[in-house]
Amino acid sequence: MMKYGDLTVTKLSKLSGVKPWIVKRELDFLSKSGYIDLIEGSRSTIVKLNYSNQKVIILMNLLQEIEEL
Repeated sequence: MMKYGDLTVTKLSKLSGVKPWIVKRELDFLSKSGYIDLIEGSRSTIVKLNYSNQKVIILMNLLQEIEEL
């Protein structure tokens, strides 16, 4: 998600190769844990990282450091 930005569940499913209902189930868990925000629209659900969560920020920084190696 850092690479692609906000995604729909369908797009995330296609990128990951995982069935949409499985992606939605896992996203619901991440949303309840506070790592992502799910924005429900009339036709699709948009997934956004929750940048106010300290753990998300730490993980993003760690992944950026790994990319620089």
